[in-house]
Amino acid sequence: MKIQVVNIDELDYISSICLDPSVDKKTRNLMENGMDDRINWIKKMKLKELEILVATEKPTEEIIQYKWVGKIQHSDLAIINNVPMGLLEYVPVEYALEPIIGKNSLFINCMWILPPFWKIGVATALINEFINKAKKYGGGCVIAYDGDKWFDTSIKYMPSSYFKQFGFKEVDKEGTRILLFLDLGSNSPPKFIPSKSENVSKKNLLTLDLFYNSQCPWSWFMINSVKNNLKRYPNINLNLINTDDRKIIEKYGISRGIRINGKPVIKRMATWNEIKYEIDKVL
Repeated sequence: MKIQVVNIDELDYISSICLDPSVDKKTRNLMENGMDDRINWIKKMKLKELEILVATEKPTEEIIQYKWVGKIQHSDLAIINNVPMGLLEYVPVEYALEPIIGKNSLFINCMWILPPFWKIGVATALINEFINKAKKYGGGCVIAYDGDKWFDTSIKYMPSSYFKQFGFKEVDKEGTRILLFLDLGSNSPPKFIPSKSENVSKKNLLTLDLFYNSQCPWSWFMINSVKNNLKRYPNINLNLINTDDRKIIEKYGISRGIRINGKPVIKRMATWNEIKYEIDKVL
C-alpha cells in the first residue's frame, strides 16, 4: 500500500472513490453535476493548500468481494495503473467549509475507504500520514458524529470514537456533531459557529432552506432527492443556499443540511426520509 498526495493531473482517483462501484447508475446520474463541481472546487482550493491523500496498491487478477456489488476482479478498480483504496481530504482550518472557527491546524473535510479495503489498515495509514502533515501547522481537527448513519445504511458517519483512538479530543459539541482536536503544539482548539434561526414562516406556506456546497457530490444527491419528492408538497417553498463562500457559512452557522421555517433541524447531508420526518413534524 502506498499513501500519496494527489496531483492536479490525478483527480480521476477522486472521482473513482467518491462515485465508487457501489453507487448505482440512477444515483450516479443524479450526482454528475455535483462531481463536476467538486473537481472544479478542488482545483481552486489547491491554491489554498487543500490536499487529498489517497491510498493505492498495484492491481492484481484476484477476485474480491465488494460490499453492495458482489464479486469483481481487483484490476477492474484500477485508475492510472493503480487501485485506489481510500482517501482523506484536508485543508487549513480557516478555509474549511464548515461552521467552525480555528487557526494553526489542518481540518479533515472527509475520509472514505472503499468497502473491499475496510479493516485492513487503510484508514489508519491515512490518519497517520495526516497527523504527520498536521505537525507543521500545530494541530489537526475534524467534525465527527455520535450515532449518525450514512444515507440510510448501517455505516457510521465519521464516528467520533474512531478519531479518539488517535488522540483527538472533544473541544466542542452541537447535537450529534462532535468537534475534535489533536493538539500538536499550537494549543489553539477550534470551536463551532452557532447555527442561527430566523422567523420566516408564512401563512399556509412552509419554507425549506437546503444548504449545500461543492466539497462533496452527495450534496447534489440530496438536492435532487428533495426536489423530486417535494412535487407532492405544493405548499412548501424550497430555497437552495450554496455555502462555497465561508461568509455564507458564518452568516447562517450551517454548511450542509436544512432549516424549516428558519429553524435549523439537520446540520449535515441527509436522506429524503430524514428530511420528510422533519417536514411532517411541522405540518
